[in-house]
Amino acid sequence: MLGKLLDGRYKVIQVLSAGGFGETYIVEDTRRPGNPKCVLKLLKPAISEPYYLQVARRLFNSEAEILEQLGNHDQIPRLLAYFEENQEFCLVQELIVGHPLSTEMRPDECWNENQVIQMLQDVLGVLEFVHSYGVIHRDIKPDNLIRRDYDGKLVLIDFGAVKQMQTQVAADSQIAATVAIGTPGYMPAEQAQGKPRHNSDIYALGMIAIQALTGILPSQLQENLETGEVVWQNQTQVSLRLAEVVQKMVRYHYRDRYQSATEVLQDLRQLLSPFAPTQPSIPPVGTYTLTQSPTPASDFLDHSKPQVTSLSFLNKVLSVIRFIPFVGAAGLFLFKSTTWVILLGVGLAAFGASLFFLRSWYSNVARDYDAIFAVIFCICGILLLFQSQYVKPEIQISQFLLAGISIFSAAECIHWRGNK
Repeated sequence: MLGKLLDGRYKVIQVLSAGGFGETYIVEDTRRPGNPKCVLKLLKPAISEPYYLQVARRLFNSEAEILEQLGNHDQIPRLLAYFEENQEFCLVQELIVGHPLSTEMRPDECWNENQVIQMLQDVLGVLEFVHSYGVIHRDIKPDNLIRRDYDGKLVLIDFGAVKQMQTQVAADSQIAATVAIGTPGYMPAEQAQGKPRHNSDIYALGMIAIQALTGILPSQLQENLETGEVVWQNQTQVSLRLAEVVQKMVRYHYRDRYQSATEVLQDLRQLLSPFAPTQPSIPPVGTYTLTQSPTPASDFLDHSKPQVTSLSFLNKVLSVIRFIPFVGAAGLFLFKSTTWVILLGVGLAAFGASLFFLRSWYSNVARDYDAIFAVIFCICGILLLFQSQYVKPEIQISQFLLAGISIFSAAECIHWRGNK
């Protein structure tokens, strides 16, 4: 096949993959300046009788029209051409230069939460577009997500036109399909039964998130024997809010899951800082080597995993600041010297300002009442700094405020721990 010219235009230069449904090649477009490289999928109908070829041709044209529409999205390979040759069907798509997400997900290595949230946001934006056309991808997995070199974005490949065409030809011919489209571990129950839904793709993406958080392949995770739910939270440390989002993505029954990518994105936006980057970090430029791809629609290059600063330290900082009222109230009760009161005033004002800015910059680790704490800290600090002329009223007001938020902080801590 190497060196063969297809459609009098596309010269085969490399085999990417071959299987029962078809073959995938890297080709050169000899009719364009510079002979740019593309990906060509050769689809082989399993049955060559005229009726089945007619059905396959109709489905192939339908799939090509869908791919043409989906290619309008920046993170989906563009369809460049499609044609039939010798009763075989060919799709020519844009070549994505990059590396598969699977190379970033090494066994026993866990991503931090910001990396996972950014990955989810990136892919969910694509799924939101895909689902708006009524299309279900059916095979979301790390090998089908390519980290594009020039901007670090994730590109969704392999929409399974071959598998869908083969399955539908079999259905039209009243032959039962024996193989469900999808990959075990990433495929929910309804898809395994041949009844995929839009949120079947959300399930698969949720399993990728779990794999990133735990460093464990989905096929190696245990299931609850009574409910069928995936058991994963005991394998990693994850914040309660992110765990709730991911868990809802991978609920066993599709009715219990998010019903759309938009719903997941809305919940994820509440976890992200408004100043955090909304796209993955661009990997550093390195030496690129063209290698054979295990997936059918891309050319993979070696890259390191993008790194995002962990927020665990900030969680600890905010936890400490929330207990400053106890120190302030106790200090005012035990010590009444002018020096101590002024120092405490400076400290409270500084803590108040710090808490306000931390809450603004890192809203995903803040709680709603942190703004109240910040204001009260600042008020108490100012009162204590200007208490020299009116000692008792300012100290008494500060004691009252600090004692009040101390009780509130203790109650919230007990409530939070209880829910966790």
